[in-house]
Amino acid sequence: MHDHEHGHIPPPDLPQHKTYMGFRPHIFIGGLVLIAILFLYLLLLVRPQVWPSQPSHAPATTAPAPAN
Repeated sequence: MHDHEHGHIPPPDLPQHKTYMGFRPHIFIGGLVLIAILFLYLLLLVRPQVWPSQPSHAPATTAPAPAN
């Protein structure tokens, strides 16, 4: 019989992915972006006066007063 184990080199370990709190970087960053978008949405929903969509003051009218 032939000795098959002679000179056998085990394969190197596969590279481990760098993780943040157990998540891979693109998953972690995507989660942070979604949380930020949800936070901004809730902020605008609760306090719409933070970024008003239209000016709060009425534009001044330039029509002349009627003459009697």
